[in-house]
This record gives sequence, C-alpha cells and structure tokens, in this order.
Amino acid sequence: RTMGVAQSLYEGVDLKSKGFEGLITYMRTDSVSIATEALSSARAFIKNKYGNNFLPEKGIFYKSKKSAQEAHEAIRPTNLYLLPDEIKELLTLDQFKLYSLIWKRFIASQMKPAIYDTVSCDIQTDKKILLRATGSNIKFAGFLKVYVEKKDISEEEEELKLLPHLEVGKTLNLVDVISDQSFTKPPARFTEASLVKELEKSGVGRPSTYAAIMNKIQNREYTTKDRLTLKPTQLGELIIQLLEQNFAPIISVGFTSAMEDDLELVAQNKRKWQSLIEEFYKAFIPMVEKAKKETIIPKIETSRKCPKCKAPLQKIWSKSKYFYGCSKYPDCDFTSAIELMDFKKDDYEEGFDWEQTCPKCKSKMNLKYGKFGAFLGCSDYPKCQGIVNIPKKGEKFLKPEDRPNCPALGCDGKIVMRRSKRGKIFFSCSNFPDCDVIVNDLDDLEKKYDANHPKTAHQKRDPFYKKGKKGSNLFEVSKDLEKIVKGKKLSRSDILKNVWKYIKAKNLQDKKNKRQINPDKNLSKIFDKPIDMMQLSTHLNKHMKRSDS
Repeated sequence: RTMGVAQSLYEGVDLKSKGFEGLITYMRTDSVSIATEALSSARAFIKNKYGNNFLPEKGIFYKSKKSAQEAHEAIRPTNLYLLPDEIKELLTLDQFKLYSLIWKRFIASQMKPAIYDTVSCDIQTDKKILLRATGSNIKFAGFLKVYVEKKDISEEEEELKLLPHLEVGKTLNLVDVISDQSFTKPPARFTEASLVKELEKSGVGRPSTYAAIMNKIQNREYTTKDRLTLKPTQLGELIIQLLEQNFAPIISVGFTSAMEDDLELVAQNKRKWQSLIEEFYKAFIPMVEKAKKETIIPKIETSRKCPKCKAPLQKIWSKSKYFYGCSKYPDCDFTSAIELMDFKKDDYEEGFDWEQTCPKCKSKMNLKYGKFGAFLGCSDYPKCQGIVNIPKKGEKFLKPEDRPNCPALGCDGKIVMRRSKRGKIFFSCSNFPDCDVIVNDLDDLEKKYDANHPKTAHQKRDPFYKKGKKGSNLFEVSKDLEKIVKGKKLSRSDILKNVWKYIKAKNLQDKKNKRQINPDKNLSKIFDKPIDMMQLSTHLNKHMKRSDS
C-alpha cells in the first residue's frame, strides 16, 4: 500500500494551476546520496525559512550501506517550495501523510542537530530519603523544529524524560507516590516496519522487494496481523521447521545476503551468471531429492486423554493447522479443534441456548471452531450449512424463540444474528445465500423490505477496486506521443516507462547533467527545449486524455 502511494507521488499529481507534477524522486531505493542541486536548494530553503542558526557550515553527506542501490538518489521531494500543508487539498490523505514525511525528513537531514542538557536532580525528603530524577531539557531545537521521529513509547513516558525548570533549594510538594514492580519482558513481536529494519540490518532484500515480502507472508497465511503486530501461524511455524530440517544452508541469512551480493556482481558484469547458477544447483538439487523422499509431518504425542476411549491424543496436521485426533484411529474416530479442548462456556454470554437446533433444517447443532472463533454448526454438514454465532460476554443475541420470520415472499427462513469477518454484528435470513434479506439493525427490517419483496438469491458484489468501466485507468495519447510510446491506449506508468526507454535508447540525457533531457526531432513536439527530468510528467500530461472505454 505504501509503495503504491509512493508510486503515485513519483508519477505525478494534478496540482491544478501548477500543472501535473511528480512530487518525489524514484522511491525503490535505499540510497542516501543527494544531487548537488538538491543539496544547494535545501540549504537555501533552510536559511530563508528558519535562519542561519539552523544551517550547518557545510552540506551534510550520509554514508550508504554496502548493499545500497547507488544508481538513484535518496528519496526526496522534487520541489521544496511545494510545502505539504499548501497542497494538502490536492492530495489524498495517504499521499499527504507520505509526502509530508518525505519532505520533513529531507529538510531535517540538512539541519543542525538538536542540543539537550542532561539533568540529574537529587531530592531530599522530610523522611530522610534521597530521591533521584534524571531527564533532559531541550537547549536548541535544531532539526526538531521540522521533524520529530515517533517512537514505540507512550506520550506519558516521553514526558517523564523531560524535567521542569528546577533550582537548588526549591521546595517541592508531594503529589503522589507510585510503586511499580518491573519484570523482564520478552522481545516484542515484529511489526512490518521493524521486520523491514531487521531485513536491512541482515542485508536481505531490497527496497523494491520489501513490500512484496510483507504481502507474501500474510497472503500465504504464514503470519497474521494483530493490529500492527505480525504473529506466526501454525502453518508458518511448520514451514520454517521443515525448511530448517531440509534446506538449512539455503534459508540462512548469510546465504541470502551472499547470493544478493553475487547477483550484484552479475549485474555489474563482474561474474558470469552461468557459473553462479551451476554452483547453486550442484548443492540444491540433492537437497530437493532428499526432501521429496524423507520429509513427513510427524504426529505429536500429547498427555491428553481421548474423551471417548481414554487413549492418548495426538496432534495431527491438516491443511493449515493442527487438530487433536485419537491415537487409536480408526478404532476410535474422535477429533477436535485444539481450541475446543479448553473451551469454556463461562467466557460467553449467559442465557445463550447451547442445545438449540439448526435454524435451517432443525438438526442437532455441534460446537465448532473456525477462522473467526467458536460457533454452532449443523450436524448435517455439508448437506446443510446452517450456523449460529456464539455471543461474547456483554454482546446482544437473538434467542431462537425471538427470531422474526423472514419478510421475503415464499421464504420459510428466520432472521438470525451473524458476525462479519471484521467482527461487526448484522442480521440475515437463515436461508442465506438462497435468500438475500440482510440488515444491520432489526429495526430496519420493515423499512428496507416491504410485503412484496420476493425471495431472491444473494448475488456477490464486485470488490470496490473492480468497479467502473474496464480500461478506466488507461489514457489515450496524442499522435506525437504515440510515435514515442508505440501505443494508442496505455496506463500512466506504461507511458512513463516507454518514454524513458526512448530517452535512454536515443541517449537524450545530457552528458554533464543526467537530470536534463535534450529533445530530439520526435520529442521536441512534446517539449521544444531542454527540461529537468522532474518536469517530464507536466509536459506528457498535455498529450494524454483519460480513456472512456
């Protein structure tokens, strides 16, 4: 998502009277190098906006990591005078947040450091107890005038580090006495941001691949996201276990980092790719063959007893997680979700009818556990897919006798309470999806569905991102631009990509200043004089029209 927002800022935003303009430089890089023109522009801006006190004697240069991609500049704003707050109304909320972050960090990187006074204060009490407080006071704001980096600590903890103005001999009043016991905490689980930092630290991946890595580990259900925290699933833990057993040399951080270094050498024509691949496969293929023959997912013995026959239970793998199964199978067919073995009805709302029958076919209901927690499911599954959500403590629910009849003509269903994937409560017909009656509140039932509404099967709606006419993201280009991009209808990113292919193929970048593009005969019909590369989108926009089909 973040990379997509950055891409839109790089490709350009319509700034109305100022035209279409790219707001940031190329974003798939971890380089920290800055062009001389950008450095001079930043220093001039800081001097004019904040004064000489905040400007270092000379420009600040940062050292790149060994693995950094130096083919590009650091990510920075293309025009410092496009202040985030001034163009906020022309950006989406995500675009504004990201542009503001990039703009502030770039300016702050060329300002003087902040200066703190570290203070230690001894306080003598009337009970002859010596108390000590340590903290700091800001003496000079420096780059903090523009940008303060947020950390994973609360505002209260941050305030505790900053001491008020104190004087020797000053009398202090006791407000409160707080006693806290501290325990050693385990390391916090990774968030996406901290995992990317760890990958960078280990030399694994590149800025262009971090977003794909985060998507992949979640889409394949190796991890789940709880607020900001990434938690490994049983599937993720098993995959790691099997890989460590069978491909230990391949999945080590050292191997991945070394492989990326070798691929960089291949890209620089310092090593032949054939020898690299041959060397890899000589070690890899034997590991694959061995894993095919020997890899099994073992059953895990447990101390729990089977409720049916009292034999020991085993943890058995199925698709994406473990379940309990009797060790005497097939003589005993007992199975259970792991979560249900420790299930407590006391954790749920009192008054819920655990013995109720299926709202669809009146068969017995069984306690089951799914992706979104415990529920009652029809014992005649898969013939009948009736379910009843179990209400949590303090949650409203509909008793079987209180369920209203479905208002649809020809439908014999009852209105039941359900819970969406995001935990939101709604009400729908028990015959869903054969009947499409659905409301967020029972009071809306009569308003939404009159007495003439027929029983209608539910139709899935396309996700919001699929709505609209096909090809709505395409642009029709002028005949002059068509000669360069070799197409009549293209997406904005493809138009930019093809224009740059043309520029590089014709060597139209100035030899002394690579940021300057010198037009040839074809390109002169788009812009008739040399331009800065960041002005390219503005000129291309005049030759592009959003397609209606």
